[in-house]
Amino acid sequence: MTKRLAVILIGLGLLTSAALPPTGPVPTEKPPAPADQPVAKPPADKPAVGQQPAPVPPPAPAPASPTPPAESIVPPEKPEEAPSPGLPPSPPSSGSPPPAPPPPRGLPPVPGLQPAAPAAIRVAPEDPEQFAACQAELKTLGTVFETAAPIDDGEGCGMSNPVIVREILPGIRLSPEATFRCETALQLAKLTRETIIPAARIALADKGELKAIQQASAYVCRNRNSAATGKISEHAYGNAIDIAALEFDKGAVPMVSAAQDDGTFPAAFQRSLNAAACLYFSTVLSPGSDEAHKDHLHLDVIERKSGYRFCR
Repeated sequence: MTKRLAVILIGLGLLTSAALPPTGPVPTEKPPAPADQPVAKPPADKPAVGQQPAPVPPPAPAPASPTPPAESIVPPEKPEEAPSPGLPPSPPSSGSPPPAPPPPRGLPPVPGLQPAAPAAIRVAPEDPEQFAACQAELKTLGTVFETAAPIDDGEGCGMSNPVIVREILPGIRLSPEATFRCETALQLAKLTRETIIPAARIALADKGELKAIQQASAYVCRNRNSAATGKISEHAYGNAIDIAALEFDKGAVPMVSAAQDDGTFPAAFQRSLNAAACLYFSTVLSPGSDEAHKDHLHLDVIERKSGYRFCR
């Protein structure tokens, strides 16, 4: 018993003599959180057991904006539904009427003020090569002319390549200026140069030089002899010209009927002109040949079969 007590006392003395170190280990500091990472807030204190949480007051209502007047409220405009590109418009459903066409834009047409549609040219066209050759000959002869737009007056009247002649030869006017086909002008120019001028220098020497050809009719849309019915005139195709007189330095010489027994120079000149004209024109109606041609010389270039010519 005494030994046990001694052992216990020795053990207590050893335990008492063992003291703690003066200082313990120092805890390391936790690094701060990155700037872009939110710092976690410490959890709120939990209510004690049996204690009800404090009620959270509702948020204050935002101040109501004043209601605008009804006339200032504009509903949003509905955008037009454009069809998908490349797809045809969907057909209307069966039984429903087709949509009405949109109203025309601009002002409504005013009768009498709208431009008329251009008339369709129904006259026979000329051969381009022949027309070009005719113009070249006129220029060689010195004819003063210009080409004009096609003429179509309906009922067959008109021509596809009219020319307007002011001087049939240099210094010899066509009075007034005439509109007809190039072929008609060319034959008149040849007749003037090769027959009228030389014959007048012999038979009408006292009259001086030829200055003008007075024409009574060139292109005009009408029937033959200006009749109400009947065949259309060659004037309506630009194929004809009527000569009323020849104007010289010392006066004019009218186209008259020359009797066969009249032996004067003026009569001989008239008969020579009537006969020579048939070498250039396919139709020659001399002054006095009928009532419609008593005071002028009718010339035209109508084409006939086998080159037939009518000279009266």
